[in-house]
Amino acid sequence: MTDERLDIRPGVAAILCDRDGRILLHRRRAGGGWAPLSGTMEPGEAVLDALHREIAEETALTVEVDRFVGVYSDPATQIVHYPDGRRVQFVTCLFVCRPVGGTFSGSSEGLDWDWFAPARLPEPLTPYARIWLADGLRSTGAPVLR
Repeated sequence: MTDERLDIRPGVAAILCDRDGRILLHRRRAGGGWAPLSGTMEPGEAVLDALHREIAEETALTVEVDRFVGVYSDPATQIVHYPDGRRVQFVTCLFVCRPVGGTFSGSSEGLDWDWFAPARLPEPLTPYARIWLADGLRSTGAPVLR
């Protein structure tokens, strides 16, 4: 039986850029599209602690946050349908970050991992990835609420 409930979870995400301006993306197990790193906050965890933990778990990298991009909650793009039937709407805080330590090792949370130039992003991108990347790659601007 499929779980018809829609859960809401707080999330964090990172547009992780290397020294050459390339962005680290992974192919998601849920849906198969490419997306920036993201994950769910744990109870009792602060947003930035969750961000650093998720990045370390998924990549073995430590990062420095360059800027806050925005908060994303639009059900049109923030609902993830999982293979087991769960549906989760994420309220995600997005940041632009850069690696400052560690050696990259992509976790099994992604089907594939790679660094991409902003002008040569892979297809298919997840619907939310398109919005996150467009907002995150702007060089200036106030944080967005979407």
